[in-house]
Amino acid sequence: MSAPTTERRATPLAEATTPTLRAAVKRWRFWLILAAVAIVGLLIVALASGAGGGSRAPYSITNAAPEGSKALAEVLRQQGVDVVQADTLDEARAAMDAAPGATLAFADPDGLLNDSRLAEAAQLSDRVVLFLPGFNELRAFAPGVASAGAPRDIDGVDAGCSLPAAVRAGTIIGGGRSYRATAGSDAELCFRTSDDAYDVVRTETSNGTVTVLGTADVLSNEGITGAGNAALALNLLGETDTLVWYVPTASDVEADGPADIASLTPDWVTPVLALSVFTFIAAAIWRGRRLGALVVENLPVTVRSRETMEGRARLYARAGAHTHALDSLRIGTITRLSRVLGLPRNATVDEVIASVAAVLPARPLGDIQSILVAAAPANEADLVAYSDRLLELEGAVTRAVRP
Repeated sequence: MSAPTTERRATPLAEATTPTLRAAVKRWRFWLILAAVAIVGLLIVALASGAGGGSRAPYSITNAAPEGSKALAEVLRQQGVDVVQADTLDEARAAMDAAPGATLAFADPDGLLNDSRLAEAAQLSDRVVLFLPGFNELRAFAPGVASAGAPRDIDGVDAGCSLPAAVRAGTIIGGGRSYRATAGSDAELCFRTSDDAYDVVRTETSNGTVTVLGTADVLSNEGITGAGNAALALNLLGETDTLVWYVPTASDVEADGPADIASLTPDWVTPVLALSVFTFIAAAIWRGRRLGALVVENLPVTVRSRETMEGRARLYARAGAHTHALDSLRIGTITRLSRVLGLPRNATVDEVIASVAAVLPARPLGDIQSILVAAAPANEADLVAYSDRLLELEGAVTRAVRP
């Protein structure tokens, strides 16, 4: 008799699996994509903040963008002209002291210099070329020259004068501003664009020769190759062995108050904040897509702009706010006058008044200041009368600038 055998059943073992790379990537796909987007955004912010080198400002001789002037500076250097860049008034003064008799190329498109520093800049050289100057620059450098209108484009304007640089250029094209000589001033007027408006005006001042250039394409990398633009720029700026190219920067601004938050923070704060905003927007878009499309519902009431205007007018009339209503009209008139006179957007009311007085010499300055700033209506009749005077003043300036 055989002994009973004990049957042993093998317990099945669980299969051990190792996570694959594909599974790990699939699990962390969103965060990997978000990290890649963040890296690309950081690179874009770094490039936009100037990490690539060179300035992005207009008229800068280190700016290779279409609005820069690097091409003009390089050609001048190839022709033997020593082009010196100056970013501050002190650097420009030092460069002029090192090369007496050098030509000064000056532009202040952002209006960074005040009147006193503009007066100092005007004394640096006896041969100055101004790039699209505004009212303050003209008053400091060339008081015999005035603005003749708003920016416009020209297409093939002949020199029409005996200025050697203009004669060699023949014709120029592009956009910019036009200028005119004031009464009693002796100036060389070139490239006529209207009755008394010109693109190039050369005048003699007590300090020397000042040439006002009103065509931006003559200086820009994009427009210098058109017609005779290059010939005009090279001959105007290459008359001497040394050219000091001075475009004011923020370092020229005189501090008159406490330091702001931007000057107290490190340079990396702005890129990091921009990256954070970019990441937040990307995450919001990702999460927002999971909520589905937005439902568009029509509003129960549509308020027309005319009804809003009339309602506000009735409120002014009911409250007797005649001065407030006139101030609203003045703001619109001053904005349009600034645009017609070709002033920069940051021009003050005093600059607009001075420009209007220069365009309308027969009208007293006090009368212009009264209607634009000081006068206060006592009743609705006065408000209507002052409104008519504002319209008449705007029409007179428009006719004087654009006959």
